[in-house]
Amino acid sequence: MTEFNKIFTIAINPDKYLYLQETLLEQSLQVTEAPSYLFDGKSKRDAWVSQNIDWLIDPEDKPLKKPDIAGLGATVFCVPEKVAELLKPGLQSGCEFLPMNLNGEPWFSLNIVGTENAINENLTEWNMRRGKISRIRRFNKLVLSKDKIRNNGLFRVENAGLLTFTTDAEGSLYSIVQQYKLKGLNFNEVEAV
Repeated sequence: MTEFNKIFTIAINPDKYLYLQETLLEQSLQVTEAPSYLFDGKSKRDAWVSQNIDWLIDPEDKPLKKPDIAGLGATVFCVPEKVAELLKPGLQSGCEFLPMNLNGEPWFSLNIVGTENAINENLTEWNMRRGKISRIRRFNKLVLSKDKIRNNGLFRVENAGLLTFTTDAEGSLYSIVQQYKLKGLNFNEVEAV
């Protein structure tokens, strides 16, 4: 495990950059024939079939830029082949690079495999609504335990919902984005002990 100092949540920047979507043909094939491609922390490598994707463009919106790292929906990150080659050395221990096709150009979706049990229960403040944890905003204050994180390049945390995390470790998504000035993502630091 590589040393790190900071942990970040990762989000797509929808105000500046385009999203990806499955093509209409791909969506109809999945409804009628193909298995559902749910990114749920389980390996997809053995059953994966390359998917066709395209930019989600709304003619009524202002023109948005094409990012280096794009969102397929809000929680799956996709990258072109040249960016995948930069990311693989640091991320492949906890992430699968699944092939996609963007108008004949090879792209890859990043399937984060497994989760980290890293919420510091003593310092985290849960956002409670009617005696239950809120499904929309789970935390008033989220604190993660650094020593519980094994795959620090790109990971999800148990009980943290759909949040995706990275660290400032060498080879992490954050460090590679900073090093190569890749566009498309926002990083927000999370408290860590």
